[in-house]
Parts: sequence; structure tokens; C-alpha cells
Amino acid sequence: MLFANDLKSKMCSGLAPKLGMQHEKWPEVHEKRTLNSPLLAITLFVLGAASCAGTPTASRTPAFVYAANNGSDDVSGYAVTPSTGVLTAVSGSPFSAGSAPSYIAADPSGKFVFVSNFLSNNVAGYAVNRASGALTQVPGSPFSEGLAPIGLTVDPAGRFLYVGVGASGVLAYAINPSSGALQLIAGSPFAAGAGGVAVDPSGKFLYTSAFNLNEICAFRINSSSGALTPVPGSPFTTGVGNNPLGLVVDPTGRFLYVGNTLDGTISGFAIDDASGAIAPVSGSPFPSGIDPRTVCVDPSGKFLFAGTFGDGKVSGYTIGASGELTPISGSPFTVGTGILGVAVDPSGKFLYVADNTPGSVRALSIGASGSLTPIAGSPFAAGTGTEDVVVTSQIH
Repeated sequence: MLFANDLKSKMCSGLAPKLGMQHEKWPEVHEKRTLNSPLLAITLFVLGAASCAGTPTASRTPAFVYAANNGSDDVSGYAVTPSTGVLTAVSGSPFSAGSAPSYIAADPSGKFVFVSNFLSNNVAGYAVNRASGALTQVPGSPFSEGLAPIGLTVDPAGRFLYVGVGASGVLAYAINPSSGALQLIAGSPFAAGAGGVAVDPSGKFLYTSAFNLNEICAFRINSSSGALTPVPGSPFTTGVGNNPLGLVVDPTGRFLYVGNTLDGTISGFAIDDASGAIAPVSGSPFPSGIDPRTVCVDPSGKFLFAGTFGDGKVSGYTIGASGELTPISGSPFTVGTGILGVAVDPSGKFLYVADNTPGSVRALSIGASGSLTPIAGSPFAAGTGTEDVVVTSQIH
């Protein structure tokens, strides 16, 4: 989820100059094959990430976990035991992907999963078998309108998919609710410095992080078409640190958090509910571990977790009433080797982490105070170079 060493010259001669990126600022990483080192982590989860924040509800439990494996060009799938968080590989896993899959997102219903294939210059869509967890590519997949897709996220209603494509901006797609097929929305790509993308829980606003531009772009989402219009004042630079990557909106839609990789900090912003504009919260930026690339918030909005690639740890914080972050007792938690994607399950009981080297999903239980404890059997084997992780839910 950062640019590979052997991609630097290509990116700095093509995409990077358009973004104002400086060659020497890209972090050094281990070689993976000839091209597929971890790509650019700006989450989510989005992540999940994309943004990984969800709508608080006691009726949701985890169903499946999926991980994008950048090195082996595939997606690992796991069934979740809701009572323990233990993972079991689903039949047919791993599932074939394009070249260098780097980000993964799911629609809110858990029917579809989408993966950005960085070196294939496309996005793959998968239908989820709700009984087994097996993945089947949707009609028309893969979809290839953009160069080097990076972060991606689905809006809370499951109608639109947004993909950050660096200097090209944001690609917007309408999702066919029956088949999961994607249709490019008129006006795409929408101009921005776009890597990571996150949508607020109301579905009104979309935010992107621009790595070497040190800025956040904000858009209002047309509720009918999914098209994007810049928010007044965008792009925002005040309070943004150096080389921002992962970003997430909390479940209340009041706060936006961004990991600043070069600073080792997390910036927090208050979101104006009417305009979508952002302003730094008191005390921001907040110290983090080395190279915080991904951030996520639990469904209750109580805790924020940041994966720090440089030291293999997860930093945990409680979120205050005004959006301020306070370290959880025991934080940072040593988790793995090269932590990239992080995602909290819909019940708020478990945290799943993509550990890049050599490739695994690590599972941790979240205590009442936000403390993290490894789950029995963790880590769970994945493909090579695990980059990102997403959790789907089942509704009771």
C-alpha cells in the first residue's frame, strides 16, 4: 500500500510530477517479486475503509473477512466465528485477482466486494456467496477506466463506488444492486489529488487524501447521480501533516481522521455538517507510531486504531466529545511486522489487521477500554504481501 521501490521511477516520471510528489519522499520497502511491493496505503477502508467505520447496531455480526494479497495477486477469504472472532478459510480461497491487488472494500449489505488492482489499472468486482463466502466476479469485471487505482470505498447506501486514481482524481461508479456490475458516472474522473477515499455515514460528503500535496479534498455527493462537486474551501491544507495517507470518518459523521506518514501523527478534523468543510480539532495532530498508513474507527465511535507500517504496531485511542484523541492504556500494541490495512468488525468486538510480511491476517479482540488481545490461532495464513482487509456483516 505504498509505491514499490521499482515503481518509483515510473511513478515519478508519470503520475508523481502531476501530484507534485518528490521522489525522495517515498518510503523504502522490501522488494516483492519484480514489481509488487506494498502499494499506497490510504484507507479505510476503508479503508474501508477504506473507511472501517460503520453504523452502530447490535443486530450486525461479522460474516466474512477478505484480504487483498499484493504479492500473490489474489484475495483470501475467511468465515468468522461470531463468538470468538476466529477465522476459517472459505472453500475456493484464495480467489484470483489482477496484478498487485492493494485495496478492498465491501458494500454495506455484504453482497459485493471490490478490489483495486494497482498494476492492472483496473477494479475487480466480486459477488459474495452469502452461505459459503466464495467469490465470483460480477458481469463486466474487471473495470478499467483509470490509471493505477489506489483507495476505494462504497457509499453507506451501497449505490456508488468511489476510486482514487492519483493525479487523475476520483472515479465514480453506480453499482447495479442486483448484479454488482459497475457503470461509470458522468463527469468521472472528478479532479482531485486522490489516493485514499472516505464517505461520511450520511452519504453527503466524500474526502480524499493527496500524499505529496499535503492536502485533503472534499466533495458533496449528488444523492441521485453520485456525481461529485467540490466543497467550498477545498482542498484543505490547514492541519494536514506531511504525506497524509489513510483517512476515516467516524460513525457520527462529525470527525475526519488522517494518518500523516512522514510526521508519525494523526490529524483530526471537525466536519461542518452543512457544508462538509473541515477544521482541525483541539490538540491535533496527535502523536502516533512510525509511519501510520491506515486508520479506522469502531462502530460505536469510541475508539480509533492506526496501523503503523514502520514498527508493526497498532496505536489505539479513545475519541473525545470534541474529537480529541487520547492513547488507550497499553498503546501502541505490538501486532506484527508490517501493518497495513486495519478493520473493525460490525459488532465492534474484533480488529483484523493485514500484516504484509510475509502475508497474514491477524485477529485481535477489543476490550471494553479499547485494549487489544490476540485471538487464539492468530495470525491466519494469507497470500504473499497482504495489503488490506475488509469485514462483511450479516444482519439479524
